[in-house]
Amino acid sequence: MNRSFRWVRDERGVALPLAMILLMVLTLMTIAFMSLGAVEPQISRNLSDGARARQLAESGIEWAMSNQIANNDFNLSTTLLAGTMTSGGACGTGISCRVLATAGTLPGLTSAQGTFAVTLRNDLNTINGDQGLIGTANTRDTSATTDSNGILILTSTGTFNNASRTITAVVQRGNLNIRAALSLPGVQSDTFTNDPPCGGCYSIDGHDWKVADTSASGPTGTNPTQFGIATCTTSAPCTGTGEGALSYEANAELGFNDAAKQGYVSGKNQMPSPAPSTTTGLNTIAADPSVNPNAISKFLANLASNPSTQILNSTSACQYATGSGSPSKPEGLRMAATATVNQVTITNNCSGANQINQNLNLGTATNPAMVYVKGDYDPSSNFVGMAVTGSQPITGYGILVMEEADLSFFQSSQFTWNGIVIVTGRNVGVGFRGGSNTEIRGALIANETNGAEVGGYFEFLNQSATMKIRYGKDAIDLALRGLYNTRISAYREN
Repeated sequence: MNRSFRWVRDERGVALPLAMILLMVLTLMTIAFMSLGAVEPQISRNLSDGARARQLAESGIEWAMSNQIANNDFNLSTTLLAGTMTSGGACGTGISCRVLATAGTLPGLTSAQGTFAVTLRNDLNTINGDQGLIGTANTRDTSATTDSNGILILTSTGTFNNASRTITAVVQRGNLNIRAALSLPGVQSDTFTNDPPCGGCYSIDGHDWKVADTSASGPTGTNPTQFGIATCTTSAPCTGTGEGALSYEANAELGFNDAAKQGYVSGKNQMPSPAPSTTTGLNTIAADPSVNPNAISKFLANLASNPSTQILNSTSACQYATGSGSPSKPEGLRMAATATVNQVTITNNCSGANQINQNLNLGTATNPAMVYVKGDYDPSSNFVGMAVTGSQPITGYGILVMEEADLSFFQSSQFTWNGIVIVTGRNVGVGFRGGSNTEIRGALIANETNGAEVGGYFEFLNQSATMKIRYGKDAIDLALRGLYNTRISAYREN
């Protein structure tokens, strides 16, 4: 037994097998490390290519928003739903879409740096959970080529090397169903106007004036004639009456209390057939629910949610004193004319961090602008949110919003706005003051939301030298199609 035990414990000759095993392990480890070293750069490249592809997909969305959708009617533009629609393929099985780009490149780059492909479709065809993106509160359209709800779907695929990424975005555009030259949709509709100082000096006209029309040519638009003035109805949200026992309509009519004043209000006749389709006087002042406080609130929320929206604050803490501009009220902001008709300066009376002193571009017919002013609630009704001043012409295109802020015109030159002007909030109104000359081509909305404002203050006040509010469908559309009114409400990476 001792001899056998010694044989088992004999370790002679084991070194070679151990060395061979160790060499094999080291070889395998070396091969593994070398393989990982070769794979890691590929993993990094794949990650980098994927990130680049996603950025290209995002660029495709931005390109479509800025170059295809902005300033275009979803239905009428030949590049959008009215263009050549295709089915299947890039659109998806059973889906009709418009192919906007197949191999788009970033500015200054070639396809070697990556490409994007973009399609656009109506929200009729909701696939892969699109309805969740659109929102169940929104009713889908029923036609692939006709948009009725202001919602479209963009799909962009970015490709770089062998990587591709796809983004689906819901594009939503705000809308107002404006059916009057002047709308007073709020819970008060107080009006005051002087008699016209000359023939043709004043006009509130519901006929369809195109942006290019002149007073000499008259309105040449072919869209239906609308009311001269529209007010809120007695149904929600405007329950109750305008002043005392008067309806909102009758209250608005009080400001037009003689033939001269009634003569410059013209448009659609509120009376049914067989009355004439157009008229002047009080019969073109009517209650109409199309534009109401709820619709305005929703519309402004859409504007304010746009990341590019700049809101100018008007506060009594930075006001110009009474007598320094307005004859009777302090002012929070001033819009002053410059030597360039679509360039103005906006200032307040503060210094330091709260000072506002900037040049503002009021847009063009092909690139409309938005000016958004937000003020403080003024329970005294004795504060002008923004006053327009200057002795040189001012011309703007797009949307001018005054929220919780009065708008008053004092400029001796001609102020012309092509688009939509909205004055909304508690204790607010719009005033065309003595000596001013103003034309709004499109629509003016003065929306008073405080029914308890004391008497003596007007939602519409006219004491001007000339004042023309002319309904214009193309100016309204121009304003609504601006990129500032078009936003991505939801998106996902497929």
